[in-house]
Formats: sequence, C-alpha cells, structure tokens
Amino acid sequence: MEGAKKILVADRNRHVRDFLRRELTAEGYLVLVAKDGREVQEFLQGRTPPDLIILDPEIPFLEVLAAPETPQEDKPRIPMILHFFGEDQVLGTRLAGVVACLEKSADPARLKQLLAEVLGQGGRRPPRDGPEKAEPR
Repeated sequence: MEGAKKILVADRNRHVRDFLRRELTAEGYLVLVAKDGREVQEFLQGRTPPDLIILDPEIPFLEVLAAPETPQEDKPRIPMILHFFGEDQVLGTRLAGVVACLEKSADPARLKQLLAEVLGQGGRRPPRDGPEKAEPR
C-alpha cells in the first residue's frame, strides 16, 4: 500500500475499530487503530503521523490530546473527524484539527465521502488556521 493515505481510527469499542479497519482497508487506506488517547499520542509521536484521525470523543484518556495553549509550529495539524453516537458527545469537545463530525449510525458511504473531501486535497493537510471545531449536523 505504498502511497496510501494513513488513517488512525481511535475508538473505545473494538467492534467499531474492526468494522472501520475492514471498510477503510477495502477502500485502499492504510489503517491504524487505537483504543485510547495514550495510544493515539504514541502514533502522533511516531516518525510518520497519520494523514487523518477518526476519533470517538469518549475514548479513555482523551485529555492527552487536548489542544495546547500555544500551537506547536513545527508539527502539522492532523485533521480529525469526530465519530460519535449522540450530539451530547460532541458538545464541549475542544480538539484542534476537528474538520467534521459524523454519527456512528451514519451510512458508511457518508464516511467515505467525508474522507474523500478531507483527504482529496492532494495529500495536503488543512492549514494551521483551519476550522477549530465542527458544528454537529
């Protein structure tokens, strides 16, 4: 899968992680999985960070991913899609890089459409001054 976009799926539910891994791998993405914020942080500190994160806003240890008070200029902002069960999970979530929100009950085709929109920028990540917070739909 050389040249494939790398997506990190961070969800507390193993079944959701497995489902998304199968769906996204079938679409040609390289998929990494994490069950909590600590594992996400490990991937972010690796040599090749993911191109996008699909994040359950209720994963354990989410606070380790909270936006720092001052942005780190040397690190690119990785776009995130919040993947949630109910709007109340998204309200109050303050993470830098959130570009969209999607309910877990949404049709998988909608997720694929979102991925194409976000990653279809020729591999470029959104600018540092991009959307800070997505509004629930």
